[in-house]
Amino acid sequence: MTTELAQDEIFAVDFAALAREIAMDIMPLGDILNLHQLGDEQWQTIQENPKFQQMLGELIGEWNATKSTKDRVKIKAATGLESILEVYIRDINDPAIPLAQRVEAGKFLARLGELDGNPNILAGGGGGFQIIMNIGADRTVQQVTPHIIEATAIPEDAA
Repeated sequence: MTTELAQDEIFAVDFAALAREIAMDIMPLGDILNLHQLGDEQWQTIQENPKFQQMLGELIGEWNATKSTKDRVKIKAATGLESILEVYIRDINDPAIPLAQRVEAGKFLARLGELDGNPNILAGGGGGFQIIMNIGADRTVQQVTPHIIEATAIPEDAA
């Protein structure tokens, strides 16, 4: 038999983060529960919550729909990083940590938040590329004036 969690205690638990970490198997369940500071009784109550059950079911479905290993690794890495961002943010203000390390953590967070003035750092921006198309029935070599098409890459999230 489980004890009732007070309504404010249930809302203090981040259902989305908890469900995502469980669905993606970020770490063993016991570690996830410890991270969220949940005891056995609290976990039992949360498991029985219809909102949590729905959220977990949807996230498991989404995770299982991810087809490639590369995409799973990318998503899992991003989720793992997201779960420790609060540690970086908290540690930036800790005077016991050497200033150089706190500055590096600040630079890292600025890059993640695209606050460092380089919007391509996370978008994988790089140099240009060239596409050569030979169109036509005549396969003899001819001198053709190249046509250059200028364009700017737009990250997916900006489109």
